[in-house]
Amino acid sequence: MTTKQLYDQFLKYFTPEELFSPAAYKKYKHLGDYFFLSRLDKRLIETLLWIREKKGQKMTINNWLWGGRFDERGVRDTSTHMVKARAKANDAWLSAHALSMGVDYDIEGETAAQHRQWLKSIANELPHPIRLERKFSGKPITWVHLDVCDDPRSPKVYQFDV
Repeated sequence: MTTKQLYDQFLKYFTPEELFSPAAYKKYKHLGDYFFLSRLDKRLIETLLWIREKKGQKMTINNWLWGGRFDERGVRDTSTHMVKARAKANDAWLSAHALSMGVDYDIEGETAAQHRQWLKSIANELPHPIRLERKFSGKPITWVHLDVCDDPRSPKVYQFDV
């Protein structure tokens, strides 16, 4: 599959607004959808597309465009609160979101725990190794954080806590 074919297939299920902040989208929307997708790690695009097509269920990343409250669940750029906060601690570069390698999402009809379990159960089918966040400050998170930050010492589906 060519890059253009991959992007076109991905755009059947996701829009750039779902993956980027309102400020980034507003500033660069004149460059078009391919511009935004070319900024994402290709492994992330392939993995999200694979999950969406395999599950056949809607995935919600950012929903600010439709009046929702999520605007930092995709790529986190320098306009976002979370990157600004992490920059002060000099660790923004550690964020998969800031590296265009990770997203947070909900999937229709499943809890985050159920979805993480499903991903673990089909690990060998996934197109790329992934990491899944389980807990934040000791509490289970209610969304799915998935990234493609691949450490070859980790299993294909690596779960971590923050």
